[in-house]
Amino acid sequence: MEGADHGASGDRSRAEIEALRIACAMLEARERRLRDFAYASGDWFWEQDASLRFSWLSQREVPPGGDVLAPRLGDPMLGRTRDDNAIRAPGDEAMWAAHAAALAARRPFRDLTYRSRRATEAPFWVRISGVPVFGADGTFAGYRGIGRDVSAEMESAETARRQSALLRDTLDRLPVGIILYDADQKLIWANASYAATAGVEKAMLTPGRSLAEIIRAFAEQGAYGPGAAEDFVASALAIDRTRSSRRTRRLPDGRSIDVRYEPLPDGGHVICAMDVTPLIEAESQARLRALEIDTVLARLRTGVCVYGADHRVKLKNRRYEELLGLPLDAVQPGMQVRDVMRLLRERGEFDALDPEAYLARVLRMDRARPHVTRRVRPNGTVLDIASDPLPDGGFMISANDITALSRAEDEARGRAAMLDAILANLPHGVAVYDRFRSVTMFNPAYTEIMDGAPIALGDTIIDVVQRRAEAGEYGPGEAQEMIARELARDIGVPQRRRRMRPNGTAIDVRSAPLPDGGHVSVVTDITPVVEAEAEAMRRAAMLDTMLEHIRHGICMFDRDRRVVSANRMAAQLLQHAPDFLAPGRHQAELVAALLARGDFGEGEEAASRAREYLTRDRSISTIHRRTRSDGHVLDVRSDPTPDGGFVVTYTDVTDQTEAEQGLRAAKEQAEAASRAKSQFLATMSHELRTPLNAIIGFSDALMHDPARAGAAKIAEYAASINEAGRHLLALINDILDVARIEAGRIDLAEDRVDLRSLAESCRRLMEPTARTTGATLTLALPADLPRVRGDERRLRQVLLNLVSNAVKFSGSAGQVRIGARVAADGGLAITVADNGIGIDGPELERVFQPFTQLDNSLSRRFQGSGLGLYLSRALAAAHGGSLHLESAGPGTGTTAVMTLPAFRVLGVQPTPPDSPAGTPGRTAWSSTK
Repeated sequence: MEGADHGASGDRSRAEIEALRIACAMLEARERRLRDFAYASGDWFWEQDASLRFSWLSQREVPPGGDVLAPRLGDPMLGRTRDDNAIRAPGDEAMWAAHAAALAARRPFRDLTYRSRRATEAPFWVRISGVPVFGADGTFAGYRGIGRDVSAEMESAETARRQSALLRDTLDRLPVGIILYDADQKLIWANASYAATAGVEKAMLTPGRSLAEIIRAFAEQGAYGPGAAEDFVASALAIDRTRSSRRTRRLPDGRSIDVRYEPLPDGGHVICAMDVTPLIEAESQARLRALEIDTVLARLRTGVCVYGADHRVKLKNRRYEELLGLPLDAVQPGMQVRDVMRLLRERGEFDALDPEAYLARVLRMDRARPHVTRRVRPNGTVLDIASDPLPDGGFMISANDITALSRAEDEARGRAAMLDAILANLPHGVAVYDRFRSVTMFNPAYTEIMDGAPIALGDTIIDVVQRRAEAGEYGPGEAQEMIARELARDIGVPQRRRRMRPNGTAIDVRSAPLPDGGHVSVVTDITPVVEAEAEAMRRAAMLDTMLEHIRHGICMFDRDRRVVSANRMAAQLLQHAPDFLAPGRHQAELVAALLARGDFGEGEEAASRAREYLTRDRSISTIHRRTRSDGHVLDVRSDPTPDGGFVVTYTDVTDQTEAEQGLRAAKEQAEAASRAKSQFLATMSHELRTPLNAIIGFSDALMHDPARAGAAKIAEYAASINEAGRHLLALINDILDVARIEAGRIDLAEDRVDLRSLAESCRRLMEPTARTTGATLTLALPADLPRVRGDERRLRQVLLNLVSNAVKFSGSAGQVRIGARVAADGGLAITVADNGIGIDGPELERVFQPFTQLDNSLSRRFQGSGLGLYLSRALAAAHGGSLHLESAGPGTGTTAVMTLPAFRVLGVQPTPPDSPAGTPGRTAWSSTK
């Protein structure tokens, strides 16, 4: 029995041993599993006591298969808390506060990441997780957990963050607005330039907002101008974002924005916006300048044709064809000189010349030197044809003038490369340098624009500048000087400059500092802009040269009547200072200057002319002549321009006007001479025929019937014949006197004349005639009337003519009075007044013309040759005096006034001792006043 019990007990022991072995094996397996998990889960393990001080630390960097739970003996962190070794960074306050709360509540914590230090080792990043430990009775015993060294991970993340920030800052500083949307049209990011370019607030571009929301906000802020916001949203959403596209949009503030859409591989899209207002304005100015050139060229009165260096027509104006006698548009661009000359020859323009020799001479001309040719067209027009060389190797032909205007042929060519979705696709070259001035990135556009001047990542600015200076990138000169100059530029402030590269391209270089101490360099190829500017300057210089050398003054005004441009001749013809016709000066200022100088006359009439000039309708062409205050005559022509302004052309036509006036005066003199001749013949034939008929009639009576004629008849006939003969003699003497006067050969005696006796003698001679007509002839002479020095016979002739006319035109009951008076200046006036028929004002001078009477018909009432007054005035003038008539009009009578100068009025002084006394018919009395 005991043996059986002993056997059973052995079996149980073996079973227990086996169970114990199995349990041990399982325990070892669990321990190996736990160690494997521990090896894979962290870099080390730790434990803290109830006071949170490290009480146990495992080994770090355990090799595979090693004991991960082996204690780290003598570690300086043992006995210290985590706060003793942690490096708290700004911004980590919330993390540490949450960790402190977890410790206070005895809660587990995971992935606490922070920087730590161990004795003298460099700080490193750790990430720890831990759980609280409690005793069997529930008492808090501390924490245990794992730790990992995450320095590489955190440093990589920090590097990525800095690079991302650098890239974003670089894009923010670009002069191009960039905005990025995802596949759901949600905003991912926008740089600072986009809001400024679009004219909206940066706060509106919040990541996560939809495209529709942003468009709606833009519209409500007025970024798209007037209109419903939903209409703008619908229009924007209708754009196909899966395809590249671009358009130009004009903002309400007047700026023009070039917008480019580019799809992204993930279904999103990027928008690049750039302010192209300066470029559009430059294009507009180029077009306006071309229009101005065309307008001035079309308004010139000189024909102009410009040939290129290949002797082919580049441009011409309509006046050129008109002056040459060619049909409109007969001269076309591309035609050679020989083609134009052939057209002229076919139209017979050279028939009066030797055509072959003339053509050969013209085609053989050296166009590098100026030439002037004068040619007479078949219709009689004389052309001055000038050929002048041009700077580009061509030449200009002007007919009748030297003004020509080349039409602007080229506008601004091309545009700069447009923006792309990302930095790599931008049309601007971008290179980024770090704070050590080393290249950290550059885009493909930079390589393309700077072809021949490559850079590489890691190159320092010194390397780049040195290579480029040695390659001549900065122009000719000493390389070391250029290197020093380029390296001396302050990259801490934004800079911008232009330069020409050795390959002939022009680039615009801009640089701006970056927050990390580096800088970004942006290069743009601006060759087309520079070429366009150079071309515009060349053509402007050509236009200015032509305008400054023509003989016409040209002044262009805009629609507000302000000066746009004017040549030097305009200021010269208007007598202004050269800088007075400055652009922007109003026409009213120019007119005020002319008015003040007297070019419009004097008084209210001048002011009225100035007002009319300022209010004249300039929308129609006008032409008028104006005389300057110095007598020069200007031909002023005004023509409208398409933009609402006008062009005024001034031409000095003084010589032409004087020639016209001379021709007109000569014509009038010839006509007057012809009328005088006809009048003379008619008058003389009548005046001569009447006495001759009397002579012939009475002599015939005596010849044919002398027996019947008694002594009384014979005496009567002889008296009539004698009277007619004397009348003929007097008439012939008058005609001879006229001839002497016109020949300037009249001689005067210097007699001492008693005017009282002379007047009495004339009264006695005219008394019978006065009684016959019924007129009364009286003298009204002062008692102290002085004597005069003159030709007594001629003075009597003058007084008899005046008295005879007064008696003749007074009629019956007429009153004729001879008077005299001494004038205040010492001269003497003799008057013959009547109350006869009188004379109208305009006729008072005409009666002094030879052979002229108020009634010139042959049947006139009062007879006479019409020479009396003419001779009387001439004789009075020969004495240094004058003769004129005074009358208030018909029926009021007439007064003839003859004046003698003071030096002919004699005093009572005796004859000077040295005078030639005793000379017959002469007096030696001195004149007195």
